Amino acid sequence: MIKNLFKNKTLFWLGTIHLLLFIILLGFSWFNEGKILSINSMFKPMKFALSIWIYAWTMALILSFINDVQKVKIYSIVAFICMTFEQIAITYQAFRGELSHFNTKNTFGIVLFALMGIFILTITLWTAYITYVFIKQKTHNLHPAIVFSIKIGLVFFVTFSLFGGYISSLQGHTIGAVDGGVGLWFINWSTFFGDLRVAHFFGIHSLQIIPIVAIFATKYYDNLSSSKIVKIFSIFYLSFIIFTLVQGILGLPLIK
Repeated sequence: MIKNLFKNKTLFWLGTIHLLLFIILLGFSWFNEGKILSINSMFKPMKFALSIWIYAWTMALILSFINDVQKVKIYSIVAFICMTFEQIAITYQAFRGELSHFNTKNTFGIVLFALMGIFILTITLWTAYITYVFIKQKTHNLHPAIVFSIKIGLVFFVTFSLFGGYISSLQGHTIGAVDGGVGLWFINWSTFFGDLRVAHFFGIHSLQIIPIVAIFATKYYDNLSSSKIVKIFSIFYLSFIIFTLVQGILGLPLIK
């Protein structure tokens, strides 16, 4: 399965570039004195570089099982453009000591944030379409449990990517206080107030977590048992995401 990663050169290089960028930013962060909302200004571009790396390589693997080569090619190009713009905008603003998201201080910040929203909505809608293509495809040459895990992972990914748009419409992710303040190291989820990023994070990373569970289930259990395990885990995982969402809306932190 891993060898399929290299078939999609566009997404492979998208991921590789962002992995290298993360390493560079990590090294620079040790000497960086700039802060945004009281945390190291490099943390946010580092987090997004990691996230885009994981997303790109995951989608490269998933797309290798889609038969429509033309749709895969278009999706890969759109993903490269949208994610690259997102990362450039976030990194550029970080070096300027400015917010990339929810920036209403000046015209440039407002326009940049709006453009970021357009690009993310574009790739989210394209992912929704590629999810439809994968679900409708009759043959996948994969274990049924893995096929199901990819389908449900894609559905959760799209759903909670759109939830990220809802967070943007609120002009902030903290419930009960303004953004910033004390939070968990690096990810900076609030430890005193509700934080909608928690549900968003676990939702979009369904794309990796559920298929990983499926891979292990198929390795150690028969077809029927492994399929049941993946379905039960998917229900449990969605329940956990909803729990973190309700917790955030009520203004409660994941970890106090």
